[in-house]
Amino acid sequence: MEHKSQGILINLAGNGNYKNPDAVEKVIRYITRTNRQDKEDLIAWGGLGVTEFAGVEEVIRQFHCVQGEYCRKGEFGRRMDHEVFSLSEEAERDILKVPIDLDGMARDMARDIYEEDRCQVVYGIHRPDKSSGRIHIHFGINTVDFETIRKRRENKRKTKEREARFGRIVEEKIRGCSERK
Repeated sequence: MEHKSQGILINLAGNGNYKNPDAVEKVIRYITRTNRQDKEDLIAWGGLGVTEFAGVEEVIRQFHCVQGEYCRKGEFGRRMDHEVFSLSEEAERDILKVPIDLDGMARDMARDIYEEDRCQVVYGIHRPDKSSGRIHIHFGINTVDFETIRKRRENKRKTKEREARFGRIVEEKIRGCSERK
């Protein structure tokens, strides 16, 4: 059986991005739309490994606390990984038709990252806008593992594997909601 793509995962933390000390705050505020920009596209946001109910300021503080435990000679490197999962046209159509709890789906995706890498994760679900024609989910991932206090290592293979796992989460949500109808 041929596997159809439910979306694409784009890793934005490439060459030299997100190394500045203010990267944590900037990425989290962008994802949660608390960066004072006039965008009305936020559907929901949440996080794992953080007390999201305490608000964005507290989430940012908690990311910094974990990073404060990381010791290394030389530069810190990337402070955040920023990934975007953009739904395929077919998946978006199915999700809107059923309808599916997008927050629950995004939380399941964030849980996948959290459990796999043991890193704090903040997610935000955004409606389509001029630059993105699809519903998409941003993930801000702390680059420090909160258990080992080691840096998270990311590469193209891991991103592709996570994209496939995210696709399965979307498929399961669509199938589950369709079966309940």
